[in-house]
Amino acid sequence: MTEPPRSPPRIRPLVAGLTDVGRQRKHNEDHVLIKAEKRLFAVADGMGGHNAGDVASKLTTTSLGNFFEATSDGETPVDLPDDYKDLSPDARRLVAGVRKANHDVFVISNTVQQHHGMGSTIVATHFGNDGMMHIAHVGDSRCYRIREGVIKQLTRDHSLINDALELKPDLAPEELARLPRNIITRALGMKDVVKVDIKSDVSQPGDMYLLCSDGLSGMVPDPQILEVVNLTDDPQEACELLIAEANDAGGTDNISALMIRIVEYRPDEDSVPAVETHEEELGDSLSDAELEAAEVDAGLEELVSAEEAAAIAEADTGEPTLDLRGSWVTKRAVPRCASCSAELLEGNSFCVECGARIPDADAMEA
Repeated sequence: MTEPPRSPPRIRPLVAGLTDVGRQRKHNEDHVLIKAEKRLFAVADGMGGHNAGDVASKLTTTSLGNFFEATSDGETPVDLPDDYKDLSPDARRLVAGVRKANHDVFVISNTVQQHHGMGSTIVATHFGNDGMMHIAHVGDSRCYRIREGVIKQLTRDHSLINDALELKPDLAPEELARLPRNIITRALGMKDVVKVDIKSDVSQPGDMYLLCSDGLSGMVPDPQILEVVNLTDDPQEACELLIAEANDAGGTDNISALMIRIVEYRPDEDSVPAVETHEEELGDSLSDAELEAAEVDAGLEELVSAEEAAAIAEADTGEPTLDLRGSWVTKRAVPRCASCSAELLEGNSFCVECGARIPDADAMEA
């Protein structure tokens, strides 16, 4: 008796994500995104006074998730700069989603007084149908790949130290020691447009990808991360162990870890879904108030009011795009300086950025 041919093996990601407040912070400004059905995973680390950092990071993950909900595989519904023209459709979609998140954070930061100056880092991955892991990042949240016992950082921190080394690779150790280590030079929300670093990696069975905030990478050296990950094949357990290591080292910041394990399966033999996920916030390190807040649905309505969300629709270039809740809108164009492209403020006679004279209102609207 001849057996029917089996389908060729495929690969799928097993995913777990955890975030912890750490031992020295009073509230958590990190957020973890696991969107299993879209094969989209991200870690965002917010910054800003009071609750602004928490708002920025949650707005970042919410906006990115909504963008993927409103688009289809391989679809990039907005134009991207020529820097991204050679990317695959899945990679372009990820870049577009991160740029959209940046714009949303920027607009709220500049229109809502209590959120003024907020921002967020992000590291995000999208597992494509072709088996490629697409990795986008802004700031110093990182992506590592562990393959065959070797750990490799796939992202480059956007930090003052790294920028200084890029300009002058031969900087002496004592010169580097004088530079502050916690200054990042790129983040979401700082400008209306952000440069997103993107790379694609061919995934193999057995690969482990770690997305993390600097609360982990800053406390646990790379060799120690490798030792911990090598202890278990379970992404959930790996996240728990890594966060415990960061807390044991002092836990000076919020800590987030998202682990993706690539495994092989055969569609005709394996009925397990293409993605398994586990996402939670570690409760033993949270206050009662934070635990109560964690139980509330973290939808966009908790972050910005309808009026604040409407500000998005009043601050773009007139092209169709997605609003914060994933609906298509056409936004009113805002006047910009002909010399430096900065937004022109109503009532001003000169551009606040370059000093160029502003034409009259009729000319601006034209």
